[in-house]
Amino acid sequence: MHTEPFYLSYIPLLIRLQCCESVQLPPYLGSTLHGVVGWKLSEHSPEAYRYLFENRRYGGGKQDIVNPYILEVPRSRRVYQQGDVLDFRILLIGDALRYVGDVVGALTQDAWFELGAQRKKFRMMDIIQADQLEPIWRLGTLHMDGAIPERLTAWQQEEAMRCSIHFLTPLRIRRGGVLIRELDFPTIIRNITRRVEALAERYGGYVNPDAAATVNELSGDVKQTSSGLFWYDLKRYSNRRNTKMDLSGLLGAMTFEGDLTIFAPWLHAARVLHIGRNVTFGCGQVEVGLY
Repeated sequence: MHTEPFYLSYIPLLIRLQCCESVQLPPYLGSTLHGVVGWKLSEHSPEAYRYLFENRRYGGGKQDIVNPYILEVPRSRRVYQQGDVLDFRILLIGDALRYVGDVVGALTQDAWFELGAQRKKFRMMDIIQADQLEPIWRLGTLHMDGAIPERLTAWQQEEAMRCSIHFLTPLRIRRGGVLIRELDFPTIIRNITRRVEALAERYGGYVNPDAAATVNELSGDVKQTSSGLFWYDLKRYSNRRNTKMDLSGLLGAMTFEGDLTIFAPWLHAARVLHIGRNVTFGCGQVEVGLY
């Protein structure tokens, strides 16, 4: 008997790289890091690569098959000097946890990363369980006992009447095949409930459909108090696809007020799982404050 509105298992991997020679990188590294990780997996662990990066083949080639991993990219920074640290995160979700050893092994098999148009070298420093700060790989030694899964579920939240949501990376939500440029609270809640439902159904977990329906019904009662959203144009070249990728979307912040307590677990899930499209390129990352 499940009492919580949902639960999912995931593991957050923090990958830390040290710059070996000065380099100027693109301002947004989602496409760059996605490509490097994909290449390393395809070379050293084809099975993990197929499961994570070619997941749509398992769903009949449908375009909107939800993927079992998320990429979190560094904040905008162009220049890295020798000795600087570049870190990013990979989250493996549900059934994808069985590939954590393959992912760690592929990323550390050759502990060098070549980034940017000039393919400047970065050295792997370590891989850490990002929430518990347990080392999984450090100085050439594997510590798989540090690969501890997390459980995403409802968390204790005192009464909340105000909320701020900060969109850290481009938010891309399509409606009728077109990327939306205006956002409201019901759209945010609808997007995260659908995302949690899709991940749980495909990769293991649980969602109470009545709980999801309830928060969607009540979301219209929440009042928007401010919006500082703006459209961010972002196009990056993909070597793997041999074409330019459009990763444009909404950035900025919004605030809301009302009885928000019931929404707290779902907003927390949005912080972990991102929302919108192209989360495997780092898009849709949000920060939430409840007061």
